[in-house]
This record gives sequence, structure tokens and C-alpha cells, in this order.
Amino acid sequence: MAVGSWRQEAIIPLSELLKTDEALSLVERALASFKCEKNFDEEDFLHNKAIQYERSNKARTYLVFDETYHHLLGYFTVAFKSIDLKNVSKSKRKDMTAGEVVETYSAYLIGHIAKNSKTETGLEGTQLLQHAKNVIAEARDLVGGRLIYIDCKNIEKLKSFYSKNGFKYFKTSEKTGLLQYYMKI
Repeated sequence: MAVGSWRQEAIIPLSELLKTDEALSLVERALASFKCEKNFDEEDFLHNKAIQYERSNKARTYLVFDETYHHLLGYFTVAFKSIDLKNVSKSKRKDMTAGEVVETYSAYLIGHIAKNSKTETGLEGTQLLQHAKNVIAEARDLVGGRLIYIDCKNIEKLKSFYSKNGFKYFKTSEKTGLLQYYMKI
């Protein structure tokens, strides 16, 4: 919730909305209403891939609506994946993995996260990130886990945002060229 505001956001798992076929057209319209002027990839994912990822259990997408459920304010996607630590220093690996020096490690991935630029939301990026971290904390309490990681374009504003929110850079993906940041939980 924003400082000085009493507005509450409603966080709805996409999986809940897809339980009935009748809801599919409503869900598709809600997803189609989402625009992300700063990152078309985030818009494209929500419009064209989120439902497929949900149905194949590849990731879980969470939609953040206003308190009236009329406006989609933002969304985030969470998955559990192995991260490649081969080219990460031993000291950084030990820090990330509680002392293990391994080449791969399972972590929670915030795969997609974006605010809707079509609506005047008042939703701050830190709030959206906190919603994602709260979902991950619930999963961690149920099944364990130690790390959250996120991929980030090499844009100063994004790098600064994740650093200010407790993430630490650990490497650049050889496959995608994206910077990878982690946070211990």
C-alpha cells in the first residue's frame, strides 16, 4: 500500500481464474488490457504466453488488481528453476548456497514483473516486488528454498532498482545476455 493511501491491491493467481472455461474470455480481456510501454517483452508475455505457462505448470502468474477488481495494475510471474553457478566465484557461490560449492542451485525466479502503463495505478515498483517476495516467502515456508533471482536488462535504472531492493548481481547470462541478480531469503 502506498504511503498516505488506504487503497488495497487484490493479488489473484491466474491459475484460480482459469479454473472455469466461462472465465477464460474475461481473463483474456483483462490480460489484453495490460500495456507496458517501458518493456514490450513484459506486455507480450502476459498477452501471449502467461496462460500457456500456467496450464503447463511452467510458472505461476499473479495479477494485481485495484480493490474494485476493475483495473489490472500489474503482474508478476514466479517459478522454481536451477541457476547455473559455474562461472561464479567460489566465495559468491558459498554465500548464495549456505556454504556449498555447487555448479547449479535451485532458486525462485521472478521471471516477469511489470506495472500497467495504461492505468494510473499508484502502484510502485517496490510494492509490486514486495508482493512477489511475499508469494515466494509462502512457498519457502511450505517447501524450503534459499534464493530468489531475477534477470535484468543492462539498464542503469533497473540495476539500481534491484540493488536498492536487496538484490545482488552475480553474473551475466551467456545464453540471454541478461544480468542476473539474487537475494537470500
